Amino acid sequence: MAHPADDLLLSFATGRADLPHRVMIEAHLAGCAPCRAAVAEVSAPGGALLSGLAAEAPSAALWNRVLSGIEAPRRPRPSLLASLPLPEAALAELPEIPQLRWRWGFAPGGRYAGLVRDPFTNSFLLIGHVPPRRAFPRHQHLGPEDVVLLRGGYEDEMGHYEAGQYVVYAPGTVHRPIVEPGEECWILTRLEKPNRLLGWAGWLQRLTS
Repeated sequence: MAHPADDLLLSFATGRADLPHRVMIEAHLAGCAPCRAAVAEVSAPGGALLSGLAAEAPSAALWNRVLSGIEAPRRPRPSLLASLPLPEAALAELPEIPQLRWRWGFAPGGRYAGLVRDPFTNSFLLIGHVPPRRAFPRHQHLGPEDVVLLRGGYEDEMGHYEAGQYVVYAPGTVHRPIVEPGEECWILTRLEKPNRLLGWAGWLQRLTS
């Protein structure tokens, strides 16, 4: 299985990871016991440090906010997010989305939608769906791209990937993912720059941009 890099797991455990990374890592952790153990291991020193501090009573204002949060009824997850094949922990990281705008994914039957953009890193998170045996056009990554497979699998020039795996593509990578037969493919993708489509799809991309 392909996993997030150790420094990314550390960034997640310490709260420094941006929002798209947090959602993607939560999606990966749902099916990856080794990475859950790694996150628990790097989180342990911070927990031990906190447990060693002298107890201090919270302020009345803070205590009231905690109580109101506990007593407040849980906000139901909007149906447009609940319909996505995302683990509950990944869904919990996402803000409310008033509308899910699906766009043509440049593959027959393929589609994608934006979920969130991080205001600090300017990275953005997409969810994509491609039917079995369909290929996404050959394209070049202008920036780094992280992918988590939620369902199904695909193969490209670099390898074969299955549900649960975390894949990282470096800037400049050129590839053509092909969804394996018999099962649709759902993926989460974190981008810092849009991809550049090549060939006929590149012409369409330029015409529609």
